[in-house]
Amino acid sequence: MPTIKTEQQYKAAYARMEELLRVVDNETLPNDRKFLELDLISDLVAEYEEYYFPVKQPRIETQTFAHKKELAFA
Repeated sequence: MPTIKTEQQYKAAYARMEELLRVVDNETLPNDRKFLELDLISDLVAEYEEYYFPVKQPRIETQTFAHKKELAFA
């Protein structure tokens, strides 16, 4: 399977994904060329984002502090 290796490739793939999202909807058949292209590109974009922009789990202390802060202002 191909991968996105550069930021330039990522930006191009992201732009193409947005174009496809305007024409592919719930009525689009799963074997439609644009549906298949969107499926592939969105997987590639997600893989790139997971690697370069990981979302980290908040630490328990952070969650506890936020919860205490909410309780203090309630």
